[in-house]
Amino acid sequence: MWFRRRCGCKKGGMGIIGPILIAVGAGLILAYILPYYFLITILGIGLVAAGIHFIKQR
Repeated sequence: MWFRRRCGCKKGGMGIIGPILIAVGAGLILAYILPYYFLITILGIGLVAAGIHFIKQR
């Protein structure tokens, strides 16, 4: 009569690690190849775009 409680996690919950590892690897390669000011500019543009995206969703 002992029942297992569901933890609420998905069965394949570790599926997000693959894309994260790919993104980190690509970022390290870009950081090695490209100059820092270019990467900082791209990061700034990406943050602004993400902010606009989140504002539009609301």
